[in-house]
Amino acid sequence: MNVRRMAHWYARLVVPGLALLSLPALAQEFEQLPSRGNDFSFQYLQVGFEAGDIENPRSNVNNFFFDGSWELDEHLFVRGGLSYFDGRTRRGRPRLDVDGHRIYGGLGFNTPLEQDLDLVLSGDLVRVRARFEDAGSDSEVGFDLRGGVRYRATERVELSGGAFHENIDRSELGLYGEAMYQMNAPVKAGARLMLGGDVTTFGLFGRYDF
Repeated sequence: MNVRRMAHWYARLVVPGLALLSLPALAQEFEQLPSRGNDFSFQYLQVGFEAGDIENPRSNVNNFFFDGSWELDEHLFVRGGLSYFDGRTRRGRPRLDVDGHRIYGGLGFNTPLEQDLDLVLSGDLVRVRARFEDAGSDSEVGFDLRGGVRYRATERVELSGGAFHENIDRSELGLYGEAMYQMNAPVKAGARLMLGGDVTTFGLFGRYDF
């Protein structure tokens, strides 16, 4: 393995892995803060559908997704998910049918900033496998880093937003936003949006809090 390839895999896997390992140390720095002071739930399962342009692979797709999160302590939570996509590539001639799946898992960190407002950080390792019409398949591993806030606007409405950096086969930087409405005690309905240089997606989902 040459030096350039080693550097490529170091940047793609080792650096975000070290970032994930640093989250517990970050939690210790904030251990005196009442992380459940805003009573946000980071323990849930959700299922949804989204459509739009994605970067990895560079395609216009419909996407069904399943996500979950589980609290480890006052500040840390584990998260993961699986999605299945189907669509057409956006670059190259001819445009090809593409389908595949995306699996991710990682750690998250949260702490209150003020009343009804939390800081939320997360880092995920991601694997994407795509199959192209008459052109074989491809599998890539990379990472997704996010940082933003979660805000309780009313008793039933929550808003989230921030920035993301995805580096799998291609690098992408952009913004994300999410709104949720509490239908009853454990059930919420939501919508989410992602905007980047080559990413524009909109989705709807349902969430069940534990």
